[in-house]
Amino acid sequence: MRETLIDRIYEAAGTPEFWPDVLQCFGETAHSDGGVLMVLPPAGTPRWIASPSLERRLRHHTDAASWRGSGRTAQWRALAQGSFVRDVDLLPGSYDGRSSRVDEPFWQVGTTIPLPTGDVAIVTAERRAEAGPHEAGLLPRLDALRPHLVRACRLGARFGSGRARTTTTALNRIGLPAAVLSASGRVLAMNARLEEQDEILPSGQHGGLLFKSLANSKLLQDAIADVVAGRRAAQTMPVRGYADRRARIAHILRFDRHPGDVFDASAVLLILVQVGARAAPDDGLLHLLFDLTPAEARLLQALAGGLRLQSYAESVGVQTSTVRTQLTSIFNKTGTKRQAELLSIVASLSMFSGPSAPC
Repeated sequence: MRETLIDRIYEAAGTPEFWPDVLQCFGETAHSDGGVLMVLPPAGTPRWIASPSLERRLRHHTDAASWRGSGRTAQWRALAQGSFVRDVDLLPGSYDGRSSRVDEPFWQVGTTIPLPTGDVAIVTAERRAEAGPHEAGLLPRLDALRPHLVRACRLGARFGSGRARTTTTALNRIGLPAAVLSASGRVLAMNARLEEQDEILPSGQHGGLLFKSLANSKLLQDAIADVVAGRRAAQTMPVRGYADRRARIAHILRFDRHPGDVFDASAVLLILVQVGARAAPDDGLLHLLFDLTPAEARLLQALAGGLRLQSYAESVGVQTSTVRTQLTSIFNKTGTKRQAELLSIVASLSMFSGPSAPC
């Protein structure tokens, strides 16, 4: 039984939808009604998942302020980091005479697990009031499971943060400054192109905030709130740079997590676009999308900027026939037949351009 539960704990690390059944088995091991896994971020709303027998009963207990501010939660974080602890040992005497409904979770035994993301996981087994507190003799059995729960929770947290990094890295390759943020606005992943922007705070500093400007931060938080609450599918906001004073636009989009993944705090994807960016994408994106050679990419950028074939040929010192051959190759690679059709595609990709040269 124990070995089977351990195997399932590790399976849940990579397959979040397994956690409810794992928590149910964990609760039964603790002679309880079920189990709960709650993740507390440094700021914002806790995320939680429970065994099927507890999920409905616990739903009305998920108010962020009451969970975070409760003495019980504070004691878990302070005293249960190395082993499982009973609630009656955390706050001795605090449950004497406390009213309760017999069908609601009341007694707990649990442990806390610091995560590499800065969040804290709390794993508890829950009993109804009528069953009485957990027996002290259960603690060694639960402590034997704790190392496996720690590894699984930390693996789950790394999987979530890895997905955010993969997303921003992919956008970096096509020239888009981007970040993945939590619902509270904390930066979870940021790519190199965004870090280069003068209005962006260094990664990992100032509590995970993104912008130097308080005004930009307030606009961002309002936009995130609208997207997370479902009031808007996406939001845009103006962002003004510090050094060059160029206006930029931030697009904030919902970043959907894996269903049931309580470790992944990702809530929104932010993409920063410069107003008045060049008319054509940069060489890297054109090569990535269409396999254009550097010479073909330069020709396409020139055409998008308004130059005629002959003028471009003269500017680079080649025959017009050479440029026409390059244009024919571009048509073949992009699946277009006319210059107007080609430039229409380029215009649709203009938001993917890299940073423009300063004036």
